[in-house]
Amino acid sequence: MIGLVTGSLPFAGLPTNPAQTVLGHIEGMTIEGIDIVTQATPVSYAQLPGLLTDLVLKYRPAFVLALGLALGAPVVRVEKVAINAADFGVADNEGAKPEGGVRFAQNDAAARLATWDAEAVVAAILEADVPARVSYHAGTHLCNLTLFTYLAALAGAGLDAPCGFLHLPYLPDQIVWMMRHRAGTGEAPGLSFDQPSMALETQVNAVKAALGALARQARARP
Repeated sequence: MIGLVTGSLPFAGLPTNPAQTVLGHIEGMTIEGIDIVTQATPVSYAQLPGLLTDLVLKYRPAFVLALGLALGAPVVRVEKVAINAADFGVADNEGAKPEGGVRFAQNDAAARLATWDAEAVVAAILEADVPARVSYHAGTHLCNLTLFTYLAALAGAGLDAPCGFLHLPYLPDQIVWMMRHRAGTGEAPGLSFDQPSMALETQVNAVKAALGALARQARARP
């Protein structure tokens, strides 16, 4: 049994992304008898849907966890809903910047609900002494597209697997980098430099707690 975990590569002019960095701390783990496989994913509106669908077909995972960076988030956000709309405040790494809530899956539903028990995931993260909350809006950038695509791909493959998205805060070193580089250029938007951040070790603990909750949910399904 495989637990698939993916995390976004750096974007918005930043040199790192906790969603990618965390992957190196969980690759190869086995949780509740489920082997964790990780992959970093491109910040590409064009490439992402096909890549994620291929990963689901390749691994037929027992669960899926996607990770992304929420600019300015103070706590870990456990996403419950993905909408079929794209409106990028920041271009992707190939320069794509859809606007106006463009529908990216023309023949699909207006929204999809994450198939994990988000409240149980929040409880597990809090038990690990990491602040987290349920969120009902994964945004309109690639994090939202990722969750929607995974849910559609799992349904299309006939897999009843818990799937969800964790939005992670900035890392402290990202804030330091922005302070040093005075990234007031629009690459990392909306910045004063009084931004919340969360240590990498804390974020790794949150992700491990979420994986434990997901593995238990997967094991409980027929």
